Amino acid sequence: MKSIYMIFIPDVSSFPDTDAKTSLNSSCYKRGLVFLKTHKTGSTTLTNIILRYAEKNKLVVGLPLERHWELAGYPALFNQQLIVPHLPKYDVLCHHFRYQQQDVSRAVSGNALRITLLREPGDCFESGFAFFRDWPYPAWFTDPTDEKSLVEFISDPTRYYNRSTPWHFRAKNYMAFDLGFDNERNDISYSDTIIQQMEKDFDLVLITERMDESLILLKDQLCMEDYQDIVYLRLKVRHNSSRRKLSDETKDKILQWNYLDKRLYDFFNKSLDKKISEYGTLRMKNELEIFRNHLEAAGKRCILYYDQFDMKPWISRIKLRDNAGAHCEQLTWGEVKYGDYLRKKQQKYSGEGRVHQPSYGELKRLLNEAQKAVIG
Repeated sequence: MKSIYMIFIPDVSSFPDTDAKTSLNSSCYKRGLVFLKTHKTGSTTLTNIILRYAEKNKLVVGLPLERHWELAGYPALFNQQLIVPHLPKYDVLCHHFRYQQQDVSRAVSGNALRITLLREPGDCFESGFAFFRDWPYPAWFTDPTDEKSLVEFISDPTRYYNRSTPWHFRAKNYMAFDLGFDNERNDISYSDTIIQQMEKDFDLVLITERMDESLILLKDQLCMEDYQDIVYLRLKVRHNSSRRKLSDETKDKILQWNYLDKRLYDFFNKSLDKKISEYGTLRMKNELEIFRNHLEAAGKRCILYYDQFDMKPWISRIKLRDNAGAHCEQLTWGEVKYGDYLRKKQQKYSGEGRVHQPSYGELKRLLNEAQKAVIG
């Protein structure tokens, strides 16, 4: 039986002013932001930028349960009742959730910018195959880290792909799944339909392979004040030993199997060209040079080297220089650590004290039920 919480706010004047102007110029406004965080696309790096933006502007972030990365019931469809704190509206959503346009729109401020991130599907699939060491690949292969396992899978994926396997959807059109679509459909008419839907739903689709250009466009749309707002350190980078070099034949088979993701990527990669043209090609070239100088400086200032992550040795982690400073430290925070940090800080301005907050135990139970219905 579903639990229903009545939300009543007698005075909304204590909530943050989501239309407050930034100091940049009179035409820029502090906007909310919805980031549909896709898997294995560099999205943790982008989430760090967004959470810094939210913190700087005192925007209220909808968060998953403490120490969790799954927002709003993920991988189940979006359920606002599973967002912490319980509020009628949020300014920012950027942890992993499965997109549902109407439900998400009800949960965020009306002026929120909507963005997502896509990666070349061949590389994205290969990355997921190497990264996910719980489900589904270990259920299908004795050693999914063996290079031959990926080649064997993609040579005849229907032999292995099994809906009864937990997290099976990771193995086919996983970006489309996160976007709320039917990841098992690979037909042209359906891909045309969802492309049209995404054009309506998202203001900007960033491209992993063109992250710097994408971030400059994001900076412009959010009226960010300087390059430090979008400076980043690459997070959750795979260790070189876990990378596979794919043959052209294997890559082609991956793209056939993930045709929906391929159509999305190809379309929005070209769409990014149009946005850059509108922004100004020469202007973009100049901005890129400046931005990459900032990135290089941040890397030299912060990073000593990349080390293996103890709990996941196939993932590299950043070893900071001695006395790198608090800013460098913050640039290394993933979405869980940063979210838990904001959890306490935003209590001062979120207004959550005026709304009934269910217990952690109750939310954990509801989350488990929602996930079990999808994962099995």
